[in-house]
Formats: sequence, structure tokens, C-alpha cells
Amino acid sequence: MKQAVILAGGKGTRLQERLQGLPKPLIDICGKPLLERQIELLKSYGFDQILILVNHGAQQIMDFCQSRDQWNIDIQCIDDGTPLGTAGAAINILPLLTDDFLVVYGDTMFDIDLARFQVFHEQDPSAGASLFLHPNDHPQDSDLVGMDESNRITAFYPYPHPPGAYLPNLVNAGLYYFRKSALQAWVGNTQLLDFGKDIFPALIKQGVVLRGYNSPEYIKDCGTPARLDKVCAQYESGLIAGANLRFKQKLVFLDRDGTINHLVDHLTKLEDFELLPGVAKAISALNKSGYRAVLVTNQPVIARGDCSPEELEQVHCKMQTLLGEEGAYLDRIYYCPHHPDQGFANEVPELKIACQCRKPAIGMLKQAQSDLHADFASSWMVGDSTADLLAAHTAGVRSILLETGAAGLDEKYAVLPDFIAPNLPAAVDFILHHYPRLLQRCETLAQEIESGDLVFIGGPSHTGKSTLAHCLQDALMQQGKPSLILSLDGWLKPHSERGDNVLERYDVVTILELINSLVGRTQARTVTLPIYSKVNSTNKAQKKREMEKTIGPQDVLIFEGTIALHLANLVNLVNSSSNATSHYYYVTMDEALRKARVLTEYALRGKSITDAEQIYTQRLTDEMPYLEADKSVATHIINLELN
Repeated sequence: MKQAVILAGGKGTRLQERLQGLPKPLIDICGKPLLERQIELLKSYGFDQILILVNHGAQQIMDFCQSRDQWNIDIQCIDDGTPLGTAGAAINILPLLTDDFLVVYGDTMFDIDLARFQVFHEQDPSAGASLFLHPNDHPQDSDLVGMDESNRITAFYPYPHPPGAYLPNLVNAGLYYFRKSALQAWVGNTQLLDFGKDIFPALIKQGVVLRGYNSPEYIKDCGTPARLDKVCAQYESGLIAGANLRFKQKLVFLDRDGTINHLVDHLTKLEDFELLPGVAKAISALNKSGYRAVLVTNQPVIARGDCSPEELEQVHCKMQTLLGEEGAYLDRIYYCPHHPDQGFANEVPELKIACQCRKPAIGMLKQAQSDLHADFASSWMVGDSTADLLAAHTAGVRSILLETGAAGLDEKYAVLPDFIAPNLPAAVDFILHHYPRLLQRCETLAQEIESGDLVFIGGPSHTGKSTLAHCLQDALMQQGKPSLILSLDGWLKPHSERGDNVLERYDVVTILELINSLVGRTQARTVTLPIYSKVNSTNKAQKKREMEKTIGPQDVLIFEGTIALHLANLVNLVNSSSNATSHYYYVTMDEALRKARVLTEYALRGKSITDAEQIYTQRLTDEMPYLEADKSVATHIINLELN
């Protein structure tokens, strides 16, 4: 038998105007009483006995259950008489309880994968109880819980918190799996007892194991009109049902240093952690959107012996506190403590290993996928290094490279981002708003494209050609048309070999040779594609970064770059016998905004504002005449800022 206990004795004083004489558990949630929604969910997860502890309005609740034929399961309404508090009421019926039972608060709306919760509870038979925990957007006025890496609860931090304290953002949500034996010490109690204030702290002192089940699933109390309205709005939006972990979740993986906080080399001190501007509001937007915000960070400072796990926990508590003060939270925090290189004075030998969690390995991402039932195809990685990009590529999630922190200039790994954004707020805005709109437009474009076709995306620099290319690739994939993007910037010559105009900056001959060799192919081919180095573009002798790609005979080839449309004319002349259809897109944008992007780009490369202005002016002279001519062949002229 699976048994649940619903604590349904509250008066609902703050909801009197909405209740109109009904007891609190019968408050209407979008056309159905809250109690009925709870019972239906419990029944759907196999609970076949539900004990409802009633007090205020007891007869009305009993009559309501009778009117529903007890939902064809064993429903027992028990009047607990003199109020004894949440825990006291349950202890009062201890003889009726099974060895393991679920405790539900009668004023909470929830939609949770209770089967997962049960599995978690059963993993540790020594635990007296398993508490459902989650982060929230107001930890500063919440009762918080501390938990170690084995999910054992270590402390309770009741509100109000000490001034200046940095605490973990884990909140007791009011849903518990209990072992009956853990409550035996209170048999015969006649005092008011509360689970949170009395029972759990006492169990910790007694040495009883309490475990925390950290889940982002939906559970909120409906105890005030404002909370009730919020719950109803979230129910109608589908957010409540969609948060249940029986459904796949969309994640946004976030790097830490240089993405969330200012980049500090090997950050170890609490005072060195400082949020980047706008980060909290950006993460708050993710929280409200249905995306899960998940931190995945390499922390080799632990393996180096520069920082202990406890000190790192304090840094992360500060991060959670600062985010919480602005209404934001992280659904999960994962970190890798390892480092493969040895030779540091205080290093921890057992952590100096080549692991599977240190990015660009995807161990942390895979753990999140398991913990949160993640759908990688709908998820994103946002970071500032090529390790973040390669991890995203390996896992099959979309990547956004930020121009904060390292800004991808480490160039350690041969990989390109799917998208680029100036900072985390812009990246989140792109994920939530611009990308869906642009993808919708690209779905229309993709309908015109057949397998094996050629797509040329040209236009001035920094207008969003790469962004369009990757959105188009996603749209083609949705329509079952595989594609490959070839970024022409990979064939930019070293500065010493460039001529006076835009065409002479590229190795046009080599590009054309490659394109001509691919058009009309009848079998798969593996090609080596160069990656442009923003750091070493002046150095002819630089070590080239390259990546190998296999191109199938039916793949759509997407060529994106400033001179793409000019090359298209040449390709058509040489390959007039090919059956492939060519498509020509010219990307443009407001010139003032484009100029700002150009100046920002060269500032990241260490150029002065004077040098950057000079480069911009020069490009107007040696690029635009050619591009205006190419524009005439475009079948679509696209301004991404207007999408």
C-alpha cells in the first residue's frame, strides 16, 4: 500500500474573501478545488490510501470527498480535534501510518514526479525522512536548508537570517517522505509541533539522517490572494505541468567565471566574487520562462590546493545570495574539482586526474541530463571559452559565446560557436525572444531549399550572417534536411598577405577550389576546414586551427561570409552543369549599430578606439562598393534587427 497524509486543517484566514465560507483546501484552482487536484495527482502515482487530517470545516471536506465517491480509493478524513501543528497532527495518528508515508500540506499546489521522489527516498533506508527542496526567487526571507554532496541535510537556517550571511538557496517546500520510526520519540505528545521548526532540527541533533531531494518541479502554497492568482496564472500557462520531471526539460548551461561573475584568475577569495552587470535579471528571466538555469564550472583551484570544497561552497553561497536578492536562482550547481596537470605546491594528488567532468568533457552536462531529465536538443550552453563551446558541441546543445571574460580568445580548442552575444543578458534575450522569431522566419526560407542545394549568405561584417546561418541550419534540420556551414573567415589571409580590397583579404582561389569540388558530389566527403584566429591573424607562421567535417551527398552547403555572394557568381559560372540550386541572402542592419559592433570587436582584440575607428572607416571604403554590387543578386535581403 502507498500511503499519503494531507494536512488539511488550516483556516485560510487570508483567503476568506476568495473562499466564501469554504475551508482552505477547497479553494478553487482554475475550475477545480485544490484538494481534488492533490488527490488526483497522488492517485496517478499509485497512492491507494490517503489520510486527510481535517479540522476547520471538517464536515464540508468530508462531504466533498463523498461527493466524488472518494475517487475510488481509500480516503479517510480524520478530525484531529485540538490543533497540534503540522507534525503534532501526524504524530497523533501514528498507529494508522505505514512504515513509509508521504506528507502533503493542504495549501500547496504541486505537480511533481512522485515516482522519482520515492526512488530517491528508498535509496537510503537509514534516512528518517526525505525533504523536497528547491531554490526560490526570495531566499532572503525564506527558511533555508544546508545539504552536503551526498544529499544529507546538515543544517537549517530559519528566517530571519543573520545580517551579511551567505547561505545556500535551498528551501523546504513542505513535502516529505517519512519513515514512521523517525517519529516514535514523540508518541504521546500533546504540544504544538511543527515539522520545520521542531521535528527536523531535533532529528538532526539526535543524529537521524535527513536527506534533501533537490528538484525544480512546481510546488507553491496558495495561502494569500496574490499567491493564489500567481498559481492560477502559472497553471493556465502550462508552466506547472511542464515542470514535472516526467517531461523533458529545457536547460541553459551557464559557465561561471567570465559569464556570471567578473573573470578573476583562479578565484579563491570570497571578496573577489562579483556579479557581472545584468546577470541576475537575465537568470531571473530564465527562471520565469520554463528554462532550467544550470551552472557547470571547472574549479581546478581545489585540485591545486588553493581552495577547499568548503571555501568554494561559501563562494557559491555568496553567488546564490546575490542572485536571490534580485529574484534569481540557479536550479543546479555542478563543479569539477579536478585538474590533469601536476606540479603545484599544495596540490591534492587524488584530484590530479584526467576526468570525465572537466569541460570540454561533458560529465557535468550528462549528470544534469540525468538529474533533470534534460532534452539536449532544446538546451543551450552559454560561456566565454572554447572549452564551453566544445562541451556544447559534443553534447549536442546550442552554444553562445560571450564577449565577456575570455571572450573565446583562449582559442584552446578548434571549435566555433553557434552564436555570439556581448554578455549574458543579451544571450538570454536572444534565447528567449530573438531566436524563436528568427527560427520561424528561417523555417519559411528552409522550405525553398532542397537537399544538396547551395546557400550563400553575404553582407557587411558584423551584421549577423553567422547567426542567420545557424538558425537556418536548425530550421533545415527540423525539416529533415542535413546541412553544413562553411565560414569563409577561415580563409582570411594573414595581414601581411592581404591586398587593398575585401576580395584580396581572402584566399579566394582555395575557397573556389573547395566549393567546386563539393558541388555535384555523389558520395560523402571529409574535408578539413580552417578556423580564423582573432588573436593571431597578423602572424603568418601561427599554428592553424582546423576542424574536420564529413559532408554527405544530400547535405545543404551554407557558405557565410562577407564575400559569399561575390563567390556565388563565380561558382555558378564554373558549375553551370550542376543540378544544385543556389540561394542568395544579403544580411544588413542599422549602420550605427553595426559600427558599434565593429568597435567592440576590435576593442576585445586590444585595439585602441582610434585604431578601431580607422579600421571601420577603411572597411567602408574597401568593402561596401563590392557588397552593394553583390546585393543586387540576393533573393532575400534580411535585417536581423527587424525580426
